[in-house]
Parts: sequence; structure tokens; C-alpha cells
Amino acid sequence: MNKGLSPLVETRDFASLRWGSLWVISPGAAIMLIGLLGASEKDPNPREFTQNPHRDTSACVSCHTSVKGGRESLRFDGDVSRLCQSCHDGRRAGREAHPVGMVPSPALAPRIPPEFPLANGVLTCLSCHEVSAGCRPGDPNAAPNYRLLRRWQASDPLLFCSGCHARERYSAFNAHDQLEAGRVKTETCTWCHVEVPDVNSYPPEDAPYTLRGKSFAVCANCHAVVEGHPTGTHLGAAPSPQLLWHICAYELQPKLRLPFERLFEYAKAAQRAPRSIPLDENDRITCYTCHNPHEKGLLPDGNPRALGAEPEQAERHRLRARDGKLCVVCHEK
Repeated sequence: MNKGLSPLVETRDFASLRWGSLWVISPGAAIMLIGLLGASEKDPNPREFTQNPHRDTSACVSCHTSVKGGRESLRFDGDVSRLCQSCHDGRRAGREAHPVGMVPSPALAPRIPPEFPLANGVLTCLSCHEVSAGCRPGDPNAAPNYRLLRRWQASDPLLFCSGCHARERYSAFNAHDQLEAGRVKTETCTWCHVEVPDVNSYPPEDAPYTLRGKSFAVCANCHAVVEGHPTGTHLGAAPSPQLLWHICAYELQPKLRLPFERLFEYAKAAQRAPRSIPLDENDRITCYTCHNPHEKGLLPDGNPRALGAEPEQAERHRLRARDGKLCVVCHEK
């Protein structure tokens, strides 16, 4: 967890949780849960990944070293959170934004019901998910819900959250809602940034803008990668110099109106770096390389980082491209 950020502190100003694509947050502050569910260390008992081991009684060895099962045979030496995160890393399977491996605050701990078990006082994945329920196909209570959540009712999804959190303290929150009557909502800026950036500054190359997390961790705080999203060959890839010059030529095209080949050669000769298509801190493709998280109007139109900005409710996935045609930014038609 980022230094100085308190997880699950149940007070009037600091508490947050997520349900699906909806973030709810108490008035006054935003608790960042970035980077808590990253890829785990190497499994001391290696195995091949199955398609989906949940509710599949032939896939016991995905989680256990023995088909007989039992907590004593769990992989990762019985560390449940590391075991779950070995698949639920945002790539093999969706990653959850809720923190694990932490001790609930003194104010929150009394609210946790007994059916949400802790492990020696520590929150784990099994505190909220009854995973073993999917291993008993003959049991009518074996698979009560899709996400294997405890205390689940389809008619009232937030009943699960209110098992630990006071429902009345939360209101809807959208991190992409950044303007109000033309005024910058600075409290929203600090959801992703350590401090409020100057929206009128021209972005220098390699500007980090003090993000709260590295690479896609900021975006993964709210968003999960959906099936079919083209992340396999993109996310985490380092573009070649030729690809970067192609992006620069694309950026210059509306201004200079020269043949694309000449623009490419100009970018190559000048060793120009892209202005509107940012890479992460390691010069690799990340979520905000393709998607602009800022609300339209927040950055001046002359700022290249304004490309692809949309209103609070996006219609074209906030793609950093002219006319929404993202592929041609990097690739030939």
C-alpha cells in the first residue's frame, strides 16, 4: 500500500469500498487501495493453471497439492491471499480492489460479523468469499452466487458490503467527474495524484505528475480488465523506436498536413517523443496510454494530453485518438 494511506479506517471522513463498477465513498476524502493485489511470489508447489477451478471438482489441484483437499494441502504454504492472487492478478483473472492482508481498524473490527472470518485477526480473501462452496455440487447451498460472496442477495447487492461498512455513510463517486460549473474539483484529482497538478502546464516529456500508483495500478483501483480486452500484446509492452516515431507522425499530421512518410522521417531525425500518448514510468504501454482519464475541458484544447478526453459519462471509451480510431495511432491501416 502507498505510504501514508490508511486502509479501511472506519471514520466519518475515511472509508471506501467498491461494488462492481460503482465506487462509493464517504464525504471528505478518498482512500486509495492501489497495488494491494499485485502478482504474487512464485508458488513453492508449481502447477498449471486451469480455465476456472471454481465449481469444478476435477480442478482441486489448482488450489491444493492433493486431490484430498483440506486447508493443510493449500498451495503457497497455506497463504490464502497469495494463492488467490496467483490467478486474480488482473490478467489471468479479474483482480479485486478491496485490500487484504491487513488488520481492520479498532472502529471497524467490531462491525465484522462472525460469518466473515479473519485469519488471526487479518483480513484475507476468504473473509468475504466462501470459495469452498463451489466444491460441493451436490449441496443446494454450494454455489449461492456468482462471486461466491458471503451474505449475498441478488436483490440487494450492497447487503454484502454493509456487513462491515455503514451503508448510510456512502454516496456515489466517479473519479472521472472532475469539473463542476467550470471549476476543477481538486478533491477528485487526489484520487489518482498525490497532489493537484497544474492543468494549465504544458506536459514535458517523461512527466510523472506524481501518480499514486505505478503503471496500471491507478486504473486497477476501480477498473477490472474485461474478457476480450486487447491487453495481451499491449499492456506492459515497450514500444520500439519505430512505433514511437509512428505515433509522433500521427500527432503531427493535423498540424503540418504533409505525407505521413515525411512526418515519420522528421520524427525520426528529431528523435521526437510522443506528446499525447503517454507511457508509464518504465516507458511501457499502460491503461492511460490508450485511455484519457480526464474530463473534457479539464485540460486546455492546446494541451496534447487533452486528446480523447470525454464528458463525465464517456461514450467512446476515452480513447486517445482522433475520431475514436485508436489502432491507426500506432499501426498502419
